[in-house]
Amino acid sequence: DRGPSVDAWRSQFPLRAQGRHLVNRWGKRFKLAGVNWYGASDAYHVVGGLAARSLEGICSAVVAMGFTVVRLPFSSEMLRAPRVPEGAIDYELNPGLQGLSPMEVYDRVVDALGKCGVAVVVNNHTTLGLWSGGPEVNGLWYLEGSEEYTEDRWIGDWLSVASRYADRPHVIGYDLRNEVRPTTLLGTMAQGPGWGSGAEKDWAMAAGNCARALVSQETNRALIIVERLAWPQASLTSMLEPTPPWEAWGVPRDRLVLSLHMYAWSGPGYWSPKAFVGHLTHAFLQASDFVRSSSLYGELDDQALERQMDVDFGFCLDQDLCPVWLSEFGADLNSEYERPWFMKVCQYLRRKDVDFAYWPLNVGAKPGSNEDESYGLLTNDWQPRWADARVRALRQLMPSTFTREGPALLRSPSLLFRFDDGSTTDDEGLHSAHALAPPPWYLWVSLHGRDADPGQDATVAFGRLPEMKRQCLEGGFEGFALHKDVAYMRRAPADELKSRLQDGFNDTVLFLAEEIRLCAVWNIFTEELMEKMGTDDVDDTFELPGNSQSVQEACQRACLRRGYHGYETHSDRPGWARLLSQPAAMRMRRRLSLAHVANNFPEDDVVPVRRLHFVENTLVRVRLEAFAGCDAFPGCNALVVKGASIAECKRLCLEEGFGGFVMYSGDAYFRTAAADSLRRRLVPLPGSTFYILACEEIAATEGLDDGLAKSAARREILGQLMPKLWQNCSGSIER
Repeated sequence: DRGPSVDAWRSQFPLRAQGRHLVNRWGKRFKLAGVNWYGASDAYHVVGGLAARSLEGICSAVVAMGFTVVRLPFSSEMLRAPRVPEGAIDYELNPGLQGLSPMEVYDRVVDALGKCGVAVVVNNHTTLGLWSGGPEVNGLWYLEGSEEYTEDRWIGDWLSVASRYADRPHVIGYDLRNEVRPTTLLGTMAQGPGWGSGAEKDWAMAAGNCARALVSQETNRALIIVERLAWPQASLTSMLEPTPPWEAWGVPRDRLVLSLHMYAWSGPGYWSPKAFVGHLTHAFLQASDFVRSSSLYGELDDQALERQMDVDFGFCLDQDLCPVWLSEFGADLNSEYERPWFMKVCQYLRRKDVDFAYWPLNVGAKPGSNEDESYGLLTNDWQPRWADARVRALRQLMPSTFTREGPALLRSPSLLFRFDDGSTTDDEGLHSAHALAPPPWYLWVSLHGRDADPGQDATVAFGRLPEMKRQCLEGGFEGFALHKDVAYMRRAPADELKSRLQDGFNDTVLFLAEEIRLCAVWNIFTEELMEKMGTDDVDDTFELPGNSQSVQEACQRACLRRGYHGYETHSDRPGWARLLSQPAAMRMRRRLSLAHVANNFPEDDVVPVRRLHFVENTLVRVRLEAFAGCDAFPGCNALVVKGASIAECKRLCLEEGFGGFVMYSGDAYFRTAAADSLRRRLVPLPGSTFYILACEEIAATEGLDDGLAKSAARREILGQLMPKLWQNCSGSIER
């Protein structure tokens, strides 16, 4: 519950630990349903995505997806870096960040998230601004052999950060250090850090020193979050026995949160590199693990994985001992090894109601490398990827009622596909992807005396014309040339065939199938004369502080999920909305018709404007735009399908929310950005063809300012075409 305003939302902080839960000032639970947004801990020293989208836009995506907190990694080097490296920020998209230091950009990110009603946990992820993973220089909280980055400097940096954000109550926690681990491969066996060892690399001693320093500073009462050692990944029992840290360190129990990370390729109780090595080395390590009866998390069966999570951290929750935050876990959607594991973990988190943070929000190339971030949740242009199975699974874990209502919408440039209430669920209780897309119809175009790609016949068909059309669609084709009662199927999409039309083919008719889908679109009315129309009862009212884009997403999803027929917003209250039931929407439509309130928008929102948003059905033409010799966002592969047909790729775009794909050497590489972004990012790639999924409304509403006229135009097209569209071979129309 994010409250009626930003100030009211912030007033609930600071949080405190109460048994296994975190509660606000009024004793109400605040669930950490988070996501990691990295970049400030890496080579660029600023969060990712600022070269692709505005800071405010990315924050809106975080809110729209339902996250309540962002874990915001930083490096000790970033705190003192003088300037942002070139290419890290697009200053046309983010002019307000021009000339700022990395620390000042980090401040702006913290503030922007707070304005959207998202809490922040600041996390000292690395010492040097480098990608973190494996035994490496950033494994400890200090830099071995360095006179600059010592333990004392690390504690001093934390005191500085705490003082800097003392007036930002939405900075709810300090995550002292990410994944403490050995700095060398040899250290994984003998010289690594320990917990309670009393030696130089005693993480318990260092964390206690830092926690006491933060508590004594008393600038605010943010939570202190302490992670278990990354290697070996032992049970949290090792941190709680023989003496729990709040007693051993002499700090308030209600300030401490224990944290851990889990991935399919990591393992309980030990460290193994076998997920990252070649087949021969993997086989050797696998045999060694068999002898030792050791397994990675991803190798455990369902029951063993659940038992292991109970041993690792579930006991803390079951016994109401202390809060536990699974502050990193994630998976590659295309990995047959990682994806099922991730879904099992989500089921456990949902059943136990665990606080979590997914890794990561980010997409694109990892900082300082060309490796693609395959775990990312967003599209290539940093928009919510609603059809992603991981997003759908995570939304089942969110605390808000607006984020636990089944599948997300498909993305399209300007239209929202209508939700099919007859959707099915898979074994994991998640809505299947095929339920997201409305069923297709087809409008047949007949071109007499013309052909395209003559001689390039995929196959041939015989019979009556309706049978030929059925075979064309069932075969995954979008057109055929009919000559002397024989249909010659064409491989290319309809739009490509149109671009290669040839005349002079007597006794030949080229038939092209245009795909049509019934979708939902939003008709918006402004109501400066609303007082004359009166008010009306509504079923629901809610607010998201200070973010009109987020509340619009929530309202649209509520309409398409829960049967509302519209919603009302007000420019003077950007986070406020009221949902309209069917009777309320019908009454308001009648009043609008009588009053004939025009859809005239002011030049700006200086004058408060009340707006009504009604759901309307419309017919949308779905097609593929082809760009020979091109690619977009090269290397950012959301999915790779070997030997795919064009028809199969188009279906996947509709069902999974991809914006397009590149065909290269017979394989399809999918992209998640919207059509406009893909067109802007096209680059040469010889021997390829890039296809963009394009959706356009058939009704001629462009240029109509009157909302009532738009409604009439849509109804007219629906009345004309619906009885004539071809579906399941029931009939067709030719033009």
